[in-house]
Order: sequence, then C-alpha cells, then structure tokens
Amino acid sequence: MKAFVALLLMTVCSVYSHAALQALSDDELSNQTGQAFLQIDRDYAGSVSFTKFTFGMDVDLSINADLVELGRYERAGEAAGSSDIRINDFALGSVNNDGTLNPFSIHDPFFELAFETVNGKEQLVGVRLGFTEAFGKLSGNIESLTGNIEVALYGQGSYLATQMDCAWYDLICAGAKGLVSGAWGNDEFSAQAVLVNPNNGQADPIRATHIGMTNGSTLSIPSSSSFTNFLLGIFQSDNCDLLSTQTCFPLSNYRTLDIGNVDTGEYASGMFISFQSKSISWIDNGQGTPTTSGAFMNIPNGGIRTSFPEAFNGTERIRTKFLDPYYD
Repeated sequence: MKAFVALLLMTVCSVYSHAALQALSDDELSNQTGQAFLQIDRDYAGSVSFTKFTFGMDVDLSINADLVELGRYERAGEAAGSSDIRINDFALGSVNNDGTLNPFSIHDPFFELAFETVNGKEQLVGVRLGFTEAFGKLSGNIESLTGNIEVALYGQGSYLATQMDCAWYDLICAGAKGLVSGAWGNDEFSAQAVLVNPNNGQADPIRATHIGMTNGSTLSIPSSSSFTNFLLGIFQSDNCDLLSTQTCFPLSNYRTLDIGNVDTGEYASGMFISFQSKSISWIDNGQGTPTTSGAFMNIPNGGIRTSFPEAFNGTERIRTKFLDPYYD
C-alpha cells in the first residue's frame, strides 16, 4: 500500500511537471529520493484494528481558543459537571512584542481510527489526532486533564534546599538539607512528575487537577555516582511530601508549558489527543500507549521539562495575541 501511494503521487506530480514523460535509467533512478505525502498503515492488537493516516509535512501553527473542553459527561468518582479535558484560554505558539510569531511546529501530523470486530462487524471504537514530533509553547489555564502527562523536573540543589522546611527536631531532614545546599549545591537534580491526586500522592490519570511526584518517587543527580543516587533513593516522596518539601502542584499554576527541549531544540515525540469508547492501547513503533475511555491527552516522557523554580512558583502566560505593544 505504501509503495502504491508513493508511486501514484509521484506519477501525478510527473504529469503536471513535465510536458513529456521519459523513463529513467537504473543509475538515474538510484539517485532519486522522495517521501509520500500520505502514508497509510494498518495495525492489529487482538480484536482491535488500526488504520493510521500520516501526512508527510511540516506544519507551523498559531492557535488561540477561549475554551477547549472535551468529554463533558458525568463520570463515576469524579466531580459533577467536570470534563475529561478542560483548558481555558488555550493557545499554541506565541507572539513577540513586535507582532512576529513563534509558531508551534509539527512534523508529520496524523490521524488514526480504531475498529473492533463485534459479531463479525467492525465498529468504530476510537479516534486520535497526533503529531509525530512537536515543538513550541502550549498555554492555557488547565482545569482538568485526563491522560498520560510526564514532566521532567530539574534544578540545582542550592535552590531545592531553600524549599526544604525542616522542623527543628527533624535531624534527618536537617542533615539532608545540609548536603543538598552544600556538597550537592551546584549539582543538577532531576525528578519525574505525572498527573497525581494531591490528597494521597497516588497517580491520578483521570480528570486530574495536579501534577507531581507519586508515592515512592525519588530525586536523582544524573551526573553523579551510583552511591550518591543510592543515598538519594532512601528518601521517597510520600503523600506529596519529600523531606518537608512539597512535591505536588496545581496544574493551573502552569500558564505556559514548553513542548520539547528548549535548551537543545529537540522535538517531543508521541504527542496526541484521542477519543475512545473503551480502553485502547494505541500503537507507535511497536509500542502501545494504554488509554482510558473518553478524551485522553498523551505527552510522554521528555515532552515537557520544567525547572524547580517553575515547579514551585508556576509559569507566567507568554504573549499569545498581538493587540498593541502594551496590552495582551
């Protein structure tokens, strides 16, 4: 199928670009490269089949919406009137003070359909829209999120120590604070955060309002020795607290998030929004991403990086519209 689509598109392009068609020799043909504008893939997982349409293009976006709300219905165990995904003042991309755009960039967008065979008939059970790679600013007032959102936290020990509020009698905490501010003060710590329930520190992938370190999560110093990281591993986040330091934060604090690595320019892979009537594991490069029923957003590990100061203090909304130099 891929070869057929590529051949068809190349043939169409040739008809419009040449007055007369000429056959290429084997040597000439071996020097030609190209990519199909549309690639169609078919995959299977049990009784579910997937048809994926990938568009071979680069897209730059600048989007603003007063409200993005997906999956508003009553859901057991969730607040009445809540939604799977609800983001006020949603935007992709940003605007400089002079009115020039910093677009949200996408490589190879795709959409996919999932069908399940029931009693010999195929039924549509899921749809997803995704980006093979993405880079740019995502802004909004996030009220609730359902999905898989993984955030890489990083920052120097000297700053982290300022957030440790040890009780005067807690000698273990005081000793750890001394190491974090002293011997490890210039080291870069890292941690992983996901959607979490702030009341118990457990992962909460459905209509979450907070993001943070789950119970049992630890800090690490990637550039340090295994012994140092062994010592750090002794101290684990529990009920949104690690050595008297807050480890869970409201999503509404983060008015603008960077998708991709702004330090290296590396794009984030695997970002998508999907809708499914049942739990489905969407497949990319042989790897499955489990989802829950309803609306679901996926931003995998490495897709969002934020510093410790941003984690504790939140992030300001970047300019996303241009009205005049003094007002946004």
